[in-house]
Amino acid sequence: MAEQFTVRRATTADMNLVLQMIREMATAERKADAVRITPAAMERYVFGEDSIAEVFLGFWEDEPVAYLMLQHRFSSYSGTPVIYVEDVFVRARSRGQGLGKVLMAFTANYAMQHHYGAMHWSVLDWNTPAIQFYDRLGAVRESGRLYFDLAGGALQRLAMGAPKLKG
Repeated sequence: MAEQFTVRRATTADMNLVLQMIREMATAERKADAVRITPAAMERYVFGEDSIAEVFLGFWEDEPVAYLMLQHRFSSYSGTPVIYVEDVFVRARSRGQGLGKVLMAFTANYAMQHHYGAMHWSVLDWNTPAIQFYDRLGAVRESGRLYFDLAGGALQRLAMGAPKLKG
């Protein structure tokens, strides 16, 4: 099974495929209306000089069936870099074959090779199959912390009260 599955870093030539998979994932997560990413944003933040994320594609016998987006972070507590799994997605027709586990193992190996201290990610609280999958991986659920998003008008209102940065 795993020998037929390969992973490689995405390039700008893969941009339309990555954008398509992002839309597929958003639909599966009931968030299709939230997708606003543009090719220009992908070019700048994933493939450009200002890149803050990396994308990898998974292929089953040369057919694109999965994608993985990773972000690099730093833990102030441990003093080590942390890899954040923004997205791990396997297309519906290829699920149930262990490919998600292979992608998470790929990420763990990436983290170890680059001396990262941990992997972090989040999951929607209603996504029971994903939660059970992460439990089977041996991941520990963090308790006592709530995650927040601040965007749009609320982000703009808060930014208006910011002091000017000196220097």
